[in-house]
Amino acid sequence: GRQIASALAAAHAQGIIHRDLKPDNVMLVPDAEAQGGERVKILDFGLARIRPSKDGSAAEAGAGSAVARTSTSVVMGTPLYMAPEQCRGLAQADGPSDVYALGVMLYELLAGAPPFTGNTASDLIAMHIYQPPPPLGRRVAGLPRALSSLVMSMLRKDPAERPTMAQVAQTLRELER
Repeated sequence: GRQIASALAAAHAQGIIHRDLKPDNVMLVPDAEAQGGERVKILDFGLARIRPSKDGSAAEAGAGSAVARTSTSVVMGTPLYMAPEQCRGLAQADGPSDVYALGVMLYELLAGAPPFTGNTASDLIAMHIYQPPPPLGRRVAGLPRALSSLVMSMLRKDPAERPTMAQVAQTLRELER
């Protein structure tokens, strides 16, 4: 989780938002220099958005034509991991949407199931928008309170109330110690 958050914090610092974060887009690869001998690689930036810089150009040199242009009526992504604002329209998805998706992934990793399940994409979208996630501490006995609090803060409905990806990475580093 810390490696994913750190990689996404670096992407966000460059103005790149993934917008389709899910377990299928995270791979572990051997890396003798990484703690534990494996490193996380984040894949499939096909729905990524590159925020324009202050001067109106793309955030990264050479990325001018890669800036995604999506209408607010387009909903794209994987409903199991989509943030409430992303469920309402892709153009609203920004850094906090990636934080929410990682929160769903961490919740699933810790509890053995995602916070929301449904029979259809519409069911999942409605749950992400309207239902609070079941408290993680009630699903996982003995979970450190700080970890449970972090994950639940990542799943807040209001994107402005979620921590940034850099804050998530820092908190996970502190918890790891």
